[in-house]
Amino acid sequence: IGLVLLQGIFTYVRSFFVESISFEVAFDMRNELYVHLQRLSFSFHDQAQTGQLMSRGTEDINNIRSMLVMAMRPLVMAIGTLIAVTVILLRIDLGLAALALLPMPFLIWYSIRFGVSLRPMFVKVQQQFGTMTSALQENVAGNRVVRAFAQERAESERFEAELEELFDRNLRAARRWAFSYPLTLLVSGIGLAVVVWFGALQVIAGVISIGTLVAFNRYITLLNDPIRWLGMIVNRIARAVASAERLFETLDSRPTIKDRPGAVALPPIRGEVRFDDVRFAFPGTKRNALEGISFSAPAGSVTALIGGTGSGKSALLSLIPRFYDVSAGRVLVDGQDAREVTLDSLRRQIGIVLQETFLFSITIRENIAFGRPEATLDEIVAAATAARAHEFITAMPERYETKMGERGVTLSGGQKQRLAIARALLLDPRILLLDDATSSVDTETEHEIQLALRTLMAGRTSFIIAQRLTTVQHADQILVLEEGRIVDRGTHRELLERPGLYRELYDLQLRDQEEAQQALAQRRTAERAVPA
Repeated sequence: IGLVLLQGIFTYVRSFFVESISFEVAFDMRNELYVHLQRLSFSFHDQAQTGQLMSRGTEDINNIRSMLVMAMRPLVMAIGTLIAVTVILLRIDLGLAALALLPMPFLIWYSIRFGVSLRPMFVKVQQQFGTMTSALQENVAGNRVVRAFAQERAESERFEAELEELFDRNLRAARRWAFSYPLTLLVSGIGLAVVVWFGALQVIAGVISIGTLVAFNRYITLLNDPIRWLGMIVNRIARAVASAERLFETLDSRPTIKDRPGAVALPPIRGEVRFDDVRFAFPGTKRNALEGISFSAPAGSVTALIGGTGSGKSALLSLIPRFYDVSAGRVLVDGQDAREVTLDSLRRQIGIVLQETFLFSITIRENIAFGRPEATLDEIVAAATAARAHEFITAMPERYETKMGERGVTLSGGQKQRLAIARALLLDPRILLLDDATSSVDTETEHEIQLALRTLMAGRTSFIIAQRLTTVQHADQILVLEEGRIVDRGTHRELLERPGLYRELYDLQLRDQEEAQQALAQRRTAERAVPA
């Protein structure tokens, strides 16, 4: 009983130790992957699939952890058993031991070769798992669009096709692995039969005793366990190597946007921004998104960017916080090249309000304080009030402690925009970037957001991208972009006084507004003409 109890305690300690080590390794790898993803540049995230990154952080790391638990212990035991049994066999009979161990080099060589051949198959399995995860993630995120267009069946069939491909790749790998196990047993079985036959001849010839042969055979059967474990070990290691290859492919990616050697912290700025003959092309493209951009935005001024789709407006804004680096020229902030200061000190002085506001699945208070987690509740309420968000926040069940649905799905577009403005206000940046912040809301909501934006822009160097020209007509300067170049610049009044793209856009929007007003007036007249 004591021996059984001791064996149980030893097994518990061993299992707990191995599991603890494996979980610690998985924890460290996931943490390192997450931190590394935060450091990687926008050019990496522009090309990476979300599902592939998610699968590397989950399934691939699980495969590595599983190898540590399921393969390392049998591997150590197999090596230990092989060494111990070899020593004993050599002491019993040198000739029989040499014969018994003859297949071992072949089995080890074959197992290594077989494991190497399995690796590409498991890489394809993991790649397909990532593709399947991407399809699932896209479907969940775009569920409303899927239902709105009645595409449930088509999306289900698309996901099923990805699942079938994953099943097929797993099946091909399993079929390949299943072939290895009986082959190793066959080779070892033939080797055992040869040893028994040769040993019997030795007994008949009187070279060894029958007892020696029985003892030898008893010990040689102990080699069956390492041989049986060999297939499972090879399978687990091949999967882990394939997963590690994918994981380190991401970890080995280097950020293209990072602090230069000798970069200095940017002190509190006034907010002057200057573009000096800037040329820029997105990574992996040959065509320049911006060409020969030169202008100056004095501290506290408002600069509006106008142009069609693909004219380079968003690309221009992305260069100010160094989301990308210029291909040529310079972007200067208070006279300092943005590449010569640390990223953290630069971006902490820039506030951004995008067209599509991203809200995290945390409370409203935490979303507003995202850029300043240490902010007090009074500061958060003040920012929300200035952004005209306090009223709808206090109407919610938990007020500022109300937890958001994923991406703020329970809020309207205007409410999300006002939370984004509050978030920027709390950060108190000296430079403000507004990328089409009012394009997707109705006229009444736009008016509310415009009032909040005026509060936000007061005293700050602001850059505005807008489709509605009413948003930009009070800007200190308007830059008109076309195919990556500034084709015109001036104030609202100056641009209207001369022919050009800006006046064309203004006339078009003005005509649309007049037609809408006429249609509304006609409808109201018709309604009054209908007898009660």
